Amino acid sequence: MSNTSLFTRLKGFRALILFLICVAVFMCFPQIDLFVAGLFYDAPSQSFIYKNQLLIQFFYRLFAYIQIPVLLGLIVAGLLIKFKKLNFKHYKKWTITFLLIALILGPGLLVNTVLKNNSIGRARPAQVDNFGGHQTFTPAFVYSGACSKNCSFVSGHAAMGFYFMILGWLFTSRRAFWGGCLVGVVLGFTRIVQGGHFLSDVIFAFWAVYFTIWGLAVLFGFKHPLDDKSS
Repeated sequence: MSNTSLFTRLKGFRALILFLICVAVFMCFPQIDLFVAGLFYDAPSQSFIYKNQLLIQFFYRLFAYIQIPVLLGLIVAGLLIKFKKLNFKHYKKWTITFLLIALILGPGLLVNTVLKNNSIGRARPAQVDNFGGHQTFTPAFVYSGACSKNCSFVSGHAAMGFYFMILGWLFTSRRAFWGGCLVGVVLGFTRIVQGGHFLSDVIFAFWAVYFTIWGLAVLFGFKHPLDDKSS
């Protein structure tokens, strides 16, 4: 077995262990979600206090549609490379394909179609009776059926933010990877303070996108950004 193959397996094993720990934590202590959401909820006014804050609204609206220009930009870049109008010699042959498929499969199909519309049907924080709504809170991974589409689990905004950690694989860079993670964290935070998502919605949005990108990176031959040799 090559060192690269061994490293890939170890990275995958560690990630799987961390994922399972996250699952166990939120299944055993679901009140974490209520506690975090409650930090931003004002009971007298029955509202999430930062919901309409200008900066929060800016990030919310920006990332509600950013996947469209990103998708179109990748398609245009692919066409320019194909017709030799753009020099892309420093990157792998299938780079644009990798970026496109990761976007479509991760934040697109897995998050916004499979999980949000066809998984546990979880109500959003602002919809549950703990925060002035009419639905009952349900933990992550517990079927609710309170919602039929565009549900709380998982966060689409956070998933789109976490997509940018793919730059870590593209440039084999720790900094780019953590920078992408930071974008996802910021987007996740904005949705939590708005009462749009629970903490677990954000965390498992990360895992959905991470495993999608990581699996495709292995398929397309991109090195993991947390490799010891990465910058």
